[in-house]
Amino acid sequence: MFLFLVASLPLLFCLVVLLPWSARQTPRTLMLVSTFLKGVLLFFPGYLALLIARRIFGFSYDGFLLFLSLLQRDHLFPLLAAVGGFLLVQKSLPFPGTDEGIFLTAFACVSGFLSMMNMADWLRTWGNWDAYLLFLLPGLRAAAALIVALAAQRFYRWEGRDGLLFCGAAGAFALALAVCSFLYSVSRVGWSILLSVILALTGVAVLAMRFPRAVRG
Repeated sequence: MFLFLVASLPLLFCLVVLLPWSARQTPRTLMLVSTFLKGVLLFFPGYLALLIARRIFGFSYDGFLLFLSLLQRDHLFPLLAAVGGFLLVQKSLPFPGTDEGIFLTAFACVSGFLSMMNMADWLRTWGNWDAYLLFLLPGLRAAAALIVALAAQRFYRWEGRDGLLFCGAAGAFALALAVCSFLYSVSRVGWSILLSVILALTGVAVLAMRFPRAVRG
């Protein structure tokens, strides 16, 4: 039951990396694996910061505050921490400044971070797993990694105003993800699943339009 939670993002990473990309426009596979592992390592200091932020910005679980709780706990803080970690290390990552190179590098780092976030949630809720934690939340984070990496091209080189706008775009997408979580929590499961599928398909569609040769190949 928990395999989707712990394996969905690493499997998506492998699937995307193994698409038939042009060798001249993309980093080597080994470099992308190394970037994924850097995302994993960034998780540990990032998670400490998340725990502090959750302690400061905790909310009660009722009404609109439920939405805020889900937003900060499951989406906003984790996604901003993943993007922030990527911004800190991106200058040390040797990748070509092509659309393909930017997308794959950002995707690898963010995927590594969010993969560990799924693992942390699995351990944090040990013995109290439900369909939201096991399936919906990891699916939403997979969509987040894809969409944020696609947005990274728009704000390359991520300095000054562009860096802030990149974080803002990630925060805005976190709001959409939190709506899915909120709908599930108030027993609107069907609407939650529908919106989640729409977000995921949107990410896949944008990927296919941006890189048609790799996706169709």
